[in-house]
Amino acid sequence: MDLHIREQLESLAERLHLYHGPGEERARELHGQVRGALDTDEHDGLSDRLAEEAVEFESEHPDLATILRRAADALSAGGI
Repeated sequence: MDLHIREQLESLAERLHLYHGPGEERARELHGQVRGALDTDEHDGLSDRLAEEAVEFESEHPDLATILRRAADALSAGGI
C-alpha cells in the first residue's frame, strides 16, 4: 500500500475511533474496516464504502465527511 494512502487511512481510523455523535455505531463499524484494511492490506470495496459513508455523515459531521471523501479519493487514485 502506498505510503500516502496508508497515512490517509491511519488518520481516518483515528478520527473514526474518536468520533462521538450521530452515527457513532456506523463510525465504529467503519473504523474496524479501515483498521482491517491497514492490518491485512485487504481493501476491496473500501473506497466505495468510504464514499457512501461520506454522504451519510455530510449533514451531521461535515469534517468527517471530508476526511472520508479524501481517503476514498486517495484509494481510487491509487488504483485501489
